[in-house]
Amino acid sequence: MFFSFLTAASLFAEDSALPQAAQGPEAQTLSFTSFPKEVKLAQDFSAFVTLPERAKLDKESYSQKDFEIISASPDESGLTIEIKAAPFALGVSTFTALSFTGYDGKRFVTEPVPTEVKTVDTGIKEEKLLDIRAPYRPFNYWLLLWIFAIAAAVFAAYAFYIKRRPADKARLLKAFEEDKRPLDVIALDRLDHLLAGGLWNEGQYKFFYINMIDILRDYLSLRFAVDAHKYTSRDLIRVLKKTPAFKGDLKQLADLQRSADYVKFAKAEPTEAQRDADIRNMRNIIIDTRPPRLEAESKEKGA
Repeated sequence: MFFSFLTAASLFAEDSALPQAAQGPEAQTLSFTSFPKEVKLAQDFSAFVTLPERAKLDKESYSQKDFEIISASPDESGLTIEIKAAPFALGVSTFTALSFTGYDGKRFVTEPVPTEVKTVDTGIKEEKLLDIRAPYRPFNYWLLLWIFAIAAAVFAAYAFYIKRRPADKARLLKAFEEDKRPLDVIALDRLDHLLAGGLWNEGQYKFFYINMIDILRDYLSLRFAVDAHKYTSRDLIRVLKKTPAFKGDLKQLADLQRSADYVKFAKAEPTEAQRDADIRNMRNIIIDTRPPRLEAESKEKGA
């Protein structure tokens, strides 16, 4: 197999009839100018790479096995690129090579970088274990009852959450069609009603964020023909990255969903400043991705 590969490569090089553009430019290998030796699980970090000329990160480079690339932002010179990413696998993981393409077709590829992903420090110190056999303790039936009670509570909360969501896309679409207003107007109106409701003032932060994310995912489902409710936060971002019609800020969407996940699953208590920032991100996403208005409708509103 290796010999066949060499033979094919030799024949390709000798074929002078092929144009140079068809053969493709050879990629220049670069090293990161800055990359952390260790990072924290699910926490953003930044790495920097300096290019010989202005170039853009190729779309396929956003697909990483153990990392989620959030953004690739050039500095004022356009040569130094800040890669912002988050790891999702513990242990030593390899940040795979990134490819960039310049405006003149030149390609640049970074070297893969191994880095250690550690758990987030909670501040709880583990007690030193003694190398002796623990005394026998009878089975704790009360502990078993507590486990069953907690499991039942979690199941009930999940069932309540599922019950609140639309039964299917057809039912959701029917509700929006009956409203007759544009999708973005309906979504923003629902968001205003949520803010005017009593969930936040009553301290029901979890249900406030569940309602807020439901509104956003209802809008995304109908606007981009994706079943947004069935995806995890991470998978939804991956789907929207591959959706050409989506022109929103993926970083804003990632920040919003991460904040909501902390409240819904980690029982975090958000501040009003955090709520306002999340609401602002959600409004920007809806406004930036709203459907184009018909010319007649735009003239009517301008009149």
